[in-house]
Amino acid sequence: MKRILTLIIIMLFPVVGFSQGEQSQKDKTIFPVQAVTTKLFTVKNISFNKLIPNSEGEVLEVEFEVENGINAPQNLYIFVIASYESSYKTKSSFESPSLEDPNEIKFIKAFPEDLSNFEYSQKDKSGAEKKVYIKYPKNIKAGVDPKTGKLYLLEESIIFRTKFLSQYRKNYYFFNEITVLIFDEGENLLYRQVFKVKEKKR
Repeated sequence: MKRILTLIIIMLFPVVGFSQGEQSQKDKTIFPVQAVTTKLFTVKNISFNKLIPNSEGEVLEVEFEVENGINAPQNLYIFVIASYESSYKTKSSFESPSLEDPNEIKFIKAFPEDLSNFEYSQKDKSGAEKKVYIKYPKNIKAGVDPKTGKLYLLEESIIFRTKFLSQYRKNYYFFNEITVLIFDEGENLLYRQVFKVKEKKR
């Protein structure tokens, strides 16, 4: 009996190890649900400033400070994502929200601007491939300082500022969420936070 039990345990371990390996390959296609913070630096003084509309649309300016928390310079990749996202509603607080909306992210802009970095392919219930946006970059190395083409160098602090345009169009949405992602030079996610912006729809 002991021999049989030992054999079963030995056979199970490779299966479990393989499953965890498969999961690690998928982790980068699903952004973390919870906030991620670090003691290496602090993100503070974040502000959203809606600028005067122009003929193209409305502009949201995002500004924040990254303050170094250690006595050594750090190299960082930084991404900021502006989006309008639908909220899932239930009849009561005891119900789980439905996640059936195929277009949860109604509108998205990113900095750096290459949206293809956030495009992923998923299969729907019928097995057909569809394009979806996930707020996690496929190429983390794209999150460099556009002025230098290199990683952001955090010595004492960095003042980060960017703008997002929401063009006038049918079914107009203004941004209601800002997501900040910061990675270290080893491409490890150190910071993730979602900030709510007052919703505006025309």
